[in-house]
Amino acid sequence: MNITRKSTRPTPSVLWRSAAIGAVGVLGLSACGGGGGGEEASADETFDLTYTTYSNDTSDQSLTVQRWAEEVEELTDGGVTVDFHYSESLVGADESLQATIDGRADMAQVGSLYAASDLPMYTVSELPFETDNPEAQMVALDQLYQENEAYRGDFEQQGVQQLFPLPIGIAVVGLNDPAGSPDDLSGLSIRSGGVVSEAMIGVGANPVSMTATDVYESMERGVIDGYTSLGIANLSTFGLSESTPHVLEPGIGSYASSVVVVNQELVDSMPEDYQEALRTASENAVGYGLDELDTLGNQACEELQNSGTEFSSFSEEDVTAWQEEAGIAEAWVSDQGGDAESVLEDYRQFIDETTESSDYSDPLVACMGE
Repeated sequence: MNITRKSTRPTPSVLWRSAAIGAVGVLGLSACGGGGGGEEASADETFDLTYTTYSNDTSDQSLTVQRWAEEVEELTDGGVTVDFHYSESLVGADESLQATIDGRADMAQVGSLYAASDLPMYTVSELPFETDNPEAQMVALDQLYQENEAYRGDFEQQGVQQLFPLPIGIAVVGLNDPAGSPDDLSGLSIRSGGVVSEAMIGVGANPVSMTATDVYESMERGVIDGYTSLGIANLSTFGLSESTPHVLEPGIGSYASSVVVVNQELVDSMPEDYQEALRTASENAVGYGLDELDTLGNQACEELQNSGTEFSSFSEEDVTAWQEEAGIAEAWVSDQGGDAESVLEDYRQFIDETTESSDYSDPLVACMGE
C-alpha cells in the first residue's frame, strides 16, 4: 500500500452495522479518535491499495472487484485507488489471507477452499445441498459477518475485515458419459475440491484434486471421467464450455465461496469519509457480482448449447436421499465444535429469508430451462 498523507495513524474503532437486505448486505464502517482516522480526508491524503487475487482479469470475480474499485475511486475523488495483481502474480491463492495480514497486500480474494485452518467458520459456505441461489448465499455470508460473533471473530482474530462476498454460482458436474442418478457417479474419477469431495465419496466416486487449468486436458486424455467444484460461469475460461459432452445439475447447489478481505489496521487508519466510500461501494458489490455471474454464465450457456452438450439433473428424491445419507452438515458442526452450530443455524436462516424475496436464478438453471 502506498499512502501519501500528513496525518498520524489513529486507533479508531470499526463498527459493522447490520441492515435490512434485499439484494445486498450493508458494510458499515465508522471511526473515532484523533489523527487521520475519523476525520475528513485532506487533499493530499491518498491510499493506493494492493489487491491480490488468484482469478484472472476477465473472471466474474475480478470484474466485480474492478467495479467496486471504480466506485470507491469516484466516491473519494481519487483518494482511494486499487492496484490489481491477477492470477497469483503477487502471491499464491493459499497465501492470500496471510499476505493481507503481513502487509504484502492490503486486500485479497480469499477462497474458502484455501482458508479452512485460518477461517474455520467461513467454511460453512462450502456445505453442499444448502442453497441453489447464489444471491441467497452471498447475502447470508454478508449477514453472518455482521450478526454472528463466532463467524466474524475468525476474521477479527486474523486482523482482517470481510468487505463483501464474490460470485461463485452453483456446482456443475461435467461428464464424458451421462448420469441419471447419484449411483451412476460410483467408480468415476471426478475432479473436485473442498467439502464437495465428501459428497462425491458418499456416492462412491473418486474425488481427484487438480487445478481447474488441468481439467480440459485431463478430460481429453481420460485421466478423469468428469469434473465439479466449478460453476457454469467458469467453463468458458477453462475451455470446457465447448468440450463437455454432458453437463449435470447434481443438486449440490452452492459449493464454495470467496470473499474480499482488507487489512483491519488499514481501514482504521482511513479518514471517515473514505471509510464511508468503502461501505457505500460494498453495499452494491453483491449486485455487481450477480451481473457479472450472469454475463459469463450466459456466454457459457450459449457455447454449451452450440456444441451440442446434453443437460440433465437428478430428481429431488435422489438429491434428498444423497444429502441425508452423506450427513455432511452434521459432520461439519461436530468437526468445527465451538459455536459452529449457531453459525450453521444463522446461515440457513439468512438463506431462507433472502430466498423468499429473491427471484434470482443461477445461469446453469436458467440455461437448462431454455
